[in-house]
Amino acid sequence: MEPFISTIEYIIGDEDYGESDRMQRMSLDKLAALMNGNILVRANNNKIPFNISQASTPHFKSITFLDIPFKNERAFLAQLKNHDVRCLVTNTSGILNIDRWSSAGIAVIEAKKLRRAYRDLANFHKKQFNIPFVQVIGSSGKTTTTEMIGSVLNQKFPTLVTLNNTNSPLGVADNIFRLNKTHRAAVLEVGMKAPGIMRITSSLVKPDIGVVTSIHSAHLTRLGSISKIISAKAEMLESLSPVGTLIINWADPNCHRFPLSRYKGKIIRYGFSEQCDVWASDIQRQGFRTHFIVHTRQSQFPCTINIIGTYNVGNALAAVAVGLIMRMRPAQIVQGLERFEPIAGRLKVYTLQNGVVIIDDNFNANPDSTRMLIDELIPIALEEPVVLVIGDMERPTPDTEKYARRVHFNIGRHLAQGTFQHVLAIGVWAGEYVRGALEAGFPREKLSYYHDVHAAQDEFDNLLKPGNTVVLKASPYTKLTDLRTNSAHK
Repeated sequence: MEPFISTIEYIIGDEDYGESDRMQRMSLDKLAALMNGNILVRANNNKIPFNISQASTPHFKSITFLDIPFKNERAFLAQLKNHDVRCLVTNTSGILNIDRWSSAGIAVIEAKKLRRAYRDLANFHKKQFNIPFVQVIGSSGKTTTTEMIGSVLNQKFPTLVTLNNTNSPLGVADNIFRLNKTHRAAVLEVGMKAPGIMRITSSLVKPDIGVVTSIHSAHLTRLGSISKIISAKAEMLESLSPVGTLIINWADPNCHRFPLSRYKGKIIRYGFSEQCDVWASDIQRQGFRTHFIVHTRQSQFPCTINIIGTYNVGNALAAVAVGLIMRMRPAQIVQGLERFEPIAGRLKVYTLQNGVVIIDDNFNANPDSTRMLIDELIPIALEEPVVLVIGDMERPTPDTEKYARRVHFNIGRHLAQGTFQHVLAIGVWAGEYVRGALEAGFPREKLSYYHDVHAAQDEFDNLLKPGNTVVLKASPYTKLTDLRTNSAHK
């Protein structure tokens, strides 16, 4: 786990923190009370501007959270003074020279549960905003759906959108601290790696609208079964407003097992059939854009997204549903989807000078998302030369080896259905792709395997031939993106 270092620039003074659109002040006593902390050092702090920095950064602002010891207290203290830090919040107060901090004019608050204290402050900050909060969860598609919803809502409401996939409890707190008086809505991506995590984060968000994008086997090795994954994700329902809305992907069979009976608010199902409340038809790909018709019980309208993949049409339907719940006009929703651009690593398209197209989908990978991408590439490969560069979906740990080898082998068998120009497999487990593909009859001469990207670079460069579409898919630790960036610098 990375050390928790975060900084908050709050207003410290004699008055309470008030409405979010005015610069108020907060007493040190109230600040400590909000975090259930103890004031060890008082200091004569003047008013300071309200501003929030991100967690786990080297930057220091007015209130600094620290839970790791420093090597040199004098040097560290000088660094804080240089950045005009007014208060240190720590759980390692036993190593501090209190007199030294007092002389420096920096207050010190001790909070035994530092991460909880950080979330408590975020919770206090959130309460200053009477705006709708949208929480997006799921095994895959969370980031793209969050970005699409943000793009739609921003056509009518200045909207805070999760930054850089920061979806852990601390990451969500970081994003809440980004709220300011201009925001009229917020869309927060929330992740889950173990039971209880969703409960912690959802209790912080307290969403008015909850979106479930998918329920796959992404955490199967950690949780043990799909049932347990569903149970862990369903913890969101405990905090979802009872007069709010749950929006769920009805094209995903596992979502049918989500305990909808536990939720008494409105439920909107989206997918690709008239059994849903919002559905899509006439899906057509044109280059790297996708066109489709959105249907509701009351209306229908055409939409376009600047990304390929039927599953991304599903993500767009979730954004449509949110827009409709927020009483947006179809024209505003259509415009929001057209203005959506994939973020780096999410089917982001790069065109090289020689005409080669590289599609980078390396933000993350699990067996289900990889299989869905291959399903989308199979018909494309019938029309044009497609090179698939595929890396590990799991980190190479001994406790997951049996599972990892099995799922990579099965994906190899699945990709053999495509007429790919070439398949370049890279990673610890990636040899299983090759083994599975060969067993399923894929031509040996169109397969190659390397343990890491450095060894694969020359062959990758040779595959960058005019007319080829080269697709990169892997978990980020495999660093397939380095292949593209290294080629660009040659």
